[in-house]
Amino acid sequence: MKRIVFTLTLIGLAWNVAAVDPRLSYLRPDGLQPGTEQEIYFRTTRAEDVEDILFYHPGVKVVKINEADDNGFKAIIKAEADCPLGEHKVRLRTRGGLSELRTFYVGPFPTLREVAPKEGEGPQKVALNTTISGAVANESVDRFAVDVKQGQRISVEVECIRLGRYFDDASVAIKNSKGFIVARSDDTPLFIQDCFATTLAKEDDTYTVELRESSYGQLRAYRMHIGTFPRPTAVYPAGGQEGEEVDMKFIDKAAGDFTQKFKAAKPVSFQATFGQQSQPNFRDIAAFPQADGVIAPSGNKVRVSPFPNVLEEEPNNSVGEARLSDTPLPVAFNGIIGEPGDQDWFRFTAKKGQRFDVRVYARKLRSPIDSVIYICNKDGRSLASNDDSGGPDSYVSWTVPADGEYTLRVRDHLNNGGSDYTYRVEFQPREAKLSLYVPDTARYNTQTRKNVVVARGNRFPLILQARRTSFGGELALGPQDFPPGITMHAAHMASNKTQLTAVFEAAADAPIGGGLGNITGKLVGENSADISGGIWQNFDLVQNGNRGVYYKTWVDKIGVAVVEELPFKIRIEEPKAPLVRAGTLPIKVVAERKEGFNGQINVRMLTRPSGLSCTSSINIPAGKNEITYVFNGNSAAEILEHKFAFLGTATVDGATAYVSTQLSPLEIKDYFMVGKITPATTTQGYPTELKVDLTTRTEFPGEATVELVGLPTGTTSTKLQVTKGTESITFPISVEPNARVGLHRTVYCKLSMDHSGHQVTQIL
Repeated sequence: MKRIVFTLTLIGLAWNVAAVDPRLSYLRPDGLQPGTEQEIYFRTTRAEDVEDILFYHPGVKVVKINEADDNGFKAIIKAEADCPLGEHKVRLRTRGGLSELRTFYVGPFPTLREVAPKEGEGPQKVALNTTISGAVANESVDRFAVDVKQGQRISVEVECIRLGRYFDDASVAIKNSKGFIVARSDDTPLFIQDCFATTLAKEDDTYTVELRESSYGQLRAYRMHIGTFPRPTAVYPAGGQEGEEVDMKFIDKAAGDFTQKFKAAKPVSFQATFGQQSQPNFRDIAAFPQADGVIAPSGNKVRVSPFPNVLEEEPNNSVGEARLSDTPLPVAFNGIIGEPGDQDWFRFTAKKGQRFDVRVYARKLRSPIDSVIYICNKDGRSLASNDDSGGPDSYVSWTVPADGEYTLRVRDHLNNGGSDYTYRVEFQPREAKLSLYVPDTARYNTQTRKNVVVARGNRFPLILQARRTSFGGELALGPQDFPPGITMHAAHMASNKTQLTAVFEAAADAPIGGGLGNITGKLVGENSADISGGIWQNFDLVQNGNRGVYYKTWVDKIGVAVVEELPFKIRIEEPKAPLVRAGTLPIKVVAERKEGFNGQINVRMLTRPSGLSCTSSINIPAGKNEITYVFNGNSAAEILEHKFAFLGTATVDGATAYVSTQLSPLEIKDYFMVGKITPATTTQGYPTELKVDLTTRTEFPGEATVELVGLPTGTTSTKLQVTKGTESITFPISVEPNARVGLHRTVYCKLSMDHSGHQVTQIL
């Protein structure tokens, strides 16, 4: 027995690996109140050695992390008194990796846990201005009772799908003591698939709030706010100029509209003003309504930009009623399609040659309008128009054809309208913009390999993709705010490319640690404009297969960590020969294993230049140490020096570990030789010759072998030797008496050679 224990101990000492690939399933409760500390349970897998909790936004910090077990751990989290309300993002850092990104909410009210009623008990009694954290069982309804005075507002908000965990559809109703419904809600434009209900109490009464799944299924997690807070459906104008104070009208259908000042703070990062259709909830800028000292848990989305507001002036339902704006472009036109059939017209001046991205901000700000815009001449004749362009909000790229007056027409696609059909149309000068992101590594999965997790003495690859607007040129990429000990290797991204592979390498003595950093891109070259950008990454938190994404969030940072060493590495034996058009090049990948690790390692090619093909992945079998990848270049392969790397994946202690080879150069060149075969004719039993004229395109050392491939049945030939100076060769063809008769078009030449230790081939 002692001998067995001793042997196992020796094997264990060969490599010491922390639990890789930690997972974070959820937090409970899903939020807390500013100025308070909250014990939160983190449901995890493989996170027993958690060292840090990473928050993406300021105002939240860790007070204490309690000891973890196989299922999770509890931590004391503090929200500062000035902590921003709304969604916050979080992930865990362990000694073995980074978890998925999850979300939680900071709300204005104390949090109360739902208590399942005992048989015969009535609804759970709660005070106004309380947040309840709970779940609804299948075919069940959660009920809560609140005492409300006559004339007092009672509002209910639900965060369910916005928690980013489950595809659950909540429905809420408010009933008086007689059982009559006074307000109800299912889906809302303001909160996507989450709901809210609000009303004024007609008498002193005990009201019951009922929450259920819309089809009486289960709600696996929710946060419900019950209180006297205002719950407007929209805000007008729908945005403001950065740094300016705006009088905003909150449109409240229950208690009446009210006005509140909003300071349009300058966005904290460039992404906030990027405004592409593909980025709907950029940086979560919101105006939080407040009444009688009570603030709403959720704000109304607003747009902050560098442009001054121009507000509609009624009547403006026709081109003749459109009033000329005295504010020169660029501006932001704001209005409300106030009733069905309404349309708004604006008049403005512009100068020839001005170029604008004309963007509508409506659905992105949770307005119900499905906009259609028309840019017209001064008499109302349409010059450009758009309904949807990558989303329900309209977009037009417009160049002013001549100096003069022009008009803008806005309407709803179905001619609907209402008091909360707000919109904002920005005339944005065309300018260069840049951001970076990590593309998805699997279908319906926006979490895997979206961080930089590098084991000590090892490497990790990342595919980086650039979003460019209105500029070209090479980009230099680099790390920002990375922990010590990590080096980033990446080529410049060429002007005609949008994607490349970067490799991150950790020193063997790099400190275990990490945090949230950035990867930046900058235009380089002589006389280059000052164009730069960083990470702007989406996370699709709730999706339903090919039916689409129901809730997503965005971040402007990337998780970075140095972790404990892994029991394997992989490397490329760097090619010394080029890959040529119509050629092949073998690439050897070698595994370096720690003693005791013999598992299979999957090796996968990441990014390929145009014209290069290869097997998507190859396994290094258990106990083996190398495989050979074969690169194939087609006849139109892009001639360049490409930087490539392979991803290595293996199971370590039941979880997936990732490593990378070094970033290796690969020269792609023109053909070694091109050949032209002179047609030949013969009869059965009579030999002939086949002449091939050769032209050297890429010089090569020594001799190469050329052979005929595809000869008809009954004919044979020999292999011939050529050098870079050979101009023609003639193959002797032996023809048997029973050789197949006919016109044979399948004959071609194959060149092969030993080039710098590589067995390369090419089709002539």
